Amino acid sequence: MKNKLLVIVYVPLIEKQIDMYIPVVKKVGTIKNLIIKIIEEESEGTFIDDGSKNLYDKQTGEKIDNNQFVKESIIKNGSKLILY
Repeated sequence: MKNKLLVIVYVPLIEKQIDMYIPVVKKVGTIKNLIIKIIEEESEGTFIDDGSKNLYDKQTGEKIDNNQFVKESIIKNGSKLILY
């Protein structure tokens, strides 16, 4: 799977974590929106997007730019991300 990365996304607001493969040729903002939709569906209404959520690197706390392509961002295979 050279064109996808396995990442772990933690959502502190609902204390949930998901593992997912993300394509490297998409923009981070597109991936973030996909993650939000998945979390909204899985949380059965507990998590609702207010339009202000961002992805952060869990180890450094660095905000990941929505306009960057995944392959150009700091996201690597096995990255731990926070949706907050």
